[in-house]
Amino acid sequence: MPARVPLDVDLEDRLLYGLTPMRLGYLVVGMLAGFSVWSAHWSSAPLRAAAAITIAVIGATAAWGRWRGRALDSWLADMVIFIIATYRVRWSMPRRRQKARPG
Repeated sequence: MPARVPLDVDLEDRLLYGLTPMRLGYLVVGMLAGFSVWSAHWSSAPLRAAAAITIAVIGATAAWGRWRGRALDSWLADMVIFIIATYRVRWSMPRRRQKARPG
């Protein structure tokens, strides 16, 4: 008995406004962070508004932003992997001076 397999089985699910669950999470976290910055009374209203709008725009850019057909978080992950693979950080303990021995 022949069976037909759907062609879109490997595609990610779209929840809201064409966003996958991960991208929707970026949007929600960005909006909540912007709202929390706006709600805190740590500065004057114009400065808080500018910070809140900036954070909300970063969240929306992370959710919908694409460059050359790839999502921004995949670009960021590739950059981090490249930096870790190409630069070596070596930690060493500083040398201690030995005390001079008498005689």
